[in-house]
Amino acid sequence: MKSPLRIAIVGIFSLAIAPIPRAIAAGYSGTIIGDFDDPVLSGAFLQTGTRQPVAQDNTGGGAGAGIGTSSVTWGAADNSGALAPSTIEFSGNAFDDVAPGQVFALGTLTFSNGPSAPASLIFGLTMHLSAGDGITPFAGPVRIVSTVNGNADRVADADVLSFSTLELPSTVAAFENTAVAAVIYGKIGADARLEVSSISLAPGEDAHGCVDEGAFVESKLPCASACGNVCAATTLALAAPLCGSERLPVALSARIDNALRLLSQGATSKSAGKAKAAVRLAMKRLRRSGEVAHAAAKRGRISATCAEAVAGAVGNARSQAEPLLSTR
Repeated sequence: MKSPLRIAIVGIFSLAIAPIPRAIAAGYSGTIIGDFDDPVLSGAFLQTGTRQPVAQDNTGGGAGAGIGTSSVTWGAADNSGALAPSTIEFSGNAFDDVAPGQVFALGTLTFSNGPSAPASLIFGLTMHLSAGDGITPFAGPVRIVSTVNGNADRVADADVLSFSTLELPSTVAAFENTAVAAVIYGKIGADARLEVSSISLAPGEDAHGCVDEGAFVESKLPCASACGNVCAATTLALAAPLCGSERLPVALSARIDNALRLLSQGATSKSAGKAKAAVRLAMKRLRRSGEVAHAAAKRGRISATCAEAVAGAVGNARSQAEPLLSTR
């Protein structure tokens, strides 16, 4: 009667000391922590319209607030205090039992595009992300590209963060006076090194900015859309002050402003149909603008030179839009 009992006890003991499967033992758990340091104080910002870089050296000024933390601020609030300065902020995610090489959301990066005079700009930072003991942290440069605002096109006025050290380079653009959220994805490699693999726009953030894949090119607008360069070129034809210091009649100014808003919508549309519809409606708003301008000149409300300038700008805008409107 003793022999069966002895066998049963040995079986139970063997189960208790069985080794933990390798896949389970290798899982990582913790929380991603991020911060920004090493501000770049010399660089360039982009001019309105031409997007030509203008050199700026701010090494003798401030380096921004919050250096070495998860939230760095630069620039200055407007005179009324209604608009906050520019900010880059990272909020890390907790993760549990993540296998080596498994891609997961590291956290959310929020980029706020606020008022920033050239002398208050910073041009880059180093982003550090850590995942806990035993995991080699990630460190990579973030380029900051600021644009002088034309106050006519939210895409042309966008400021950009350029991440050049990712497996696939990406840019995060934030429209003026808005904050855009993007999700940073990464993995813990077989060598226990934290890596960043990609960035994508957070759900519902289309109205605030965009994420583009590929290296940033100064001469091209961010937020590539189905409108291509048509919306940008058409907007530039209308955006500059058309009559210098002369004030346009309210009705005429409203037509042009309405057209610019529609072009701005088309510029960020991912749908070819929606982009084309926005441009077509914008051209409809402009259709009689030249006639309205000449009528205003006859009544002495604006000069004949101003009327010709408006008519010329409208004609230029229509010619810029024609390539898109003529496609099926």
